[in-house]
Amino acid sequence: MDGEHVTAIHRAGSNKSIVRKVIGYSAVNATELYDRIEWIECDVCDFDRLVSAMKGSKVVYHCAGLVSFGKGQEESILKTNVQGTANIVKACLENHVEQLCHVSSNSALRISDKDTVVDESGKWQDNISHPPYWTSKHLAEEEVYKGIASGLSAVIVNPTIIIGPGNWEHSSSSFFPAIGKGMLFYTEGITGYVDVNDVVRAMIILTGKRITGERFLINSENLSYRQIFTMIAGSLGVRKPVFRVPEAFSFIIMPALKIYRFITGRNSPLTGDILKAAWAKVNFDNRKIIKETGISFIPVKKSIEATAAAYLSEKSGPAEVKVG
Repeated sequence: MDGEHVTAIHRAGSNKSIVRKVIGYSAVNATELYDRIEWIECDVCDFDRLVSAMKGSKVVYHCAGLVSFGKGQEESILKTNVQGTANIVKACLENHVEQLCHVSSNSALRISDKDTVVDESGKWQDNISHPPYWTSKHLAEEEVYKGIASGLSAVIVNPTIIIGPGNWEHSSSSFFPAIGKGMLFYTEGITGYVDVNDVVRAMIILTGKRITGERFLINSENLSYRQIFTMIAGSLGVRKPVFRVPEAFSFIIMPALKIYRFITGRNSPLTGDILKAAWAKVNFDNRKIIKETGISFIPVKKSIEATAAAYLSEKSGPAEVKVG
């Protein structure tokens, strides 16, 4: 992929400086690489603008999406993740794009919150209640399959929790400042984790092979929250979590969340879906992606150490940190 011309879309008012920062974690010539990106202001919900932005593109990586488990955002989640994906697919078809790589989520593979082992073969069940985010990722994949049926060459990737530096206030990157402040509690939940560099590497390999009509779970290791929080605490040099929160706590707190919302009119940062995930024990099977690409995953401990180093360097001032 070296030397390829890259066009990236961004929403009006978005902060692109974080892209320059992330490039700097793994490249000494970050400014040069950033300046090679052609930026086009465009929202995935603006179909006409997408068609224009994609003209001349051979490969499209669809990474945009709204990740939220908060109440009251169902409409925004569906509009961004489903209608946005439908627009991407149609724009690819109109521009005769050679390959689309759609970044989905492990959530689209979860048949129910009772799953213990998950792979790519799971069949979605509409008769089971799912969190809006899960539903949006499933429906987005359906839009990709519609495009494939119309002649589009497309592959889907389903990463687990992605580890890597970025915006420390959002997604898994927020684990680091939270634990850095001395979080002492953990739950017994288990889930999958993968280094951001491995996700990118897998996407490039899959699109290079022009694979279509397939989806691939991208996961390095399945670990408990206690293991992850302990690794992060150790890498940050802070006290490790020592207090286990029993699952019964969720049955106590969930009614309290409803009362909080009724009294204040605001959503709590905790939701029923988040509480379920905190104790769910789910193992993700990565054999398919390994067989197809031969990828050797970066150990999660190494990913955490590199991300923690990036976080600490930002807290103490500018320093060059290499990730991956």
